Amino acid sequence: MYYFKNLTIKILIFASFICLNWFTSFAQKVDIGKEYKGTASYYNLKFSGRKTASGERLNNKNFTCAHRYLPFGTMLEVENPKTGKWVIVRVNDRGPFSKGRIVDLSYAAAKEIGMIQHGVIKVKAKVVGKDGEIMLAREGATESNFSDIYAKDSSNEVNLPVIKEQANKQKK
Repeated sequence: MYYFKNLTIKILIFASFICLNWFTSFAQKVDIGKEYKGTASYYNLKFSGRKTASGERLNNKNFTCAHRYLPFGTMLEVENPKTGKWVIVRVNDRGPFSKGRIVDLSYAAAKEIGMIQHGVIKVKAKVVGKDGEIMLAREGATESNFSDIYAKDSSNEVNLPVIKEQANKQKK
């Protein structure tokens, strides 16, 4: 009897371990090119320096965001459809937890797409990379103009976009 009780416990532990690994691997999948539509908000400057869910400190000067379930390091292209301005951000936090919102952007990213005055805007987001690496470039990006379109994120050497008009201003 003791043998069967012990065996049952071992089987339950093993089954739990298998299920946990299966759910973890399922949750961590990143579908490059997957698109989302919804609203976005941004972090107030007072949150700079606080720890994010990934453990890194929030720096509102970096192009980062919070997403409910995409793995940390996932790269998202977020576009303001009204203005056509867009930016690529790296997921480093969890949230937003308000209904209908799909991302919380850092202050710098929100400013880049022109949402500071509005607070919350409708956006389109697309998964363009993972582990801090861009795998799907925006239409019109070539090797020769890549550095004109993309700038560097100061935190992790991640390539991030700059609006074309800004890139031209930076050259002067």
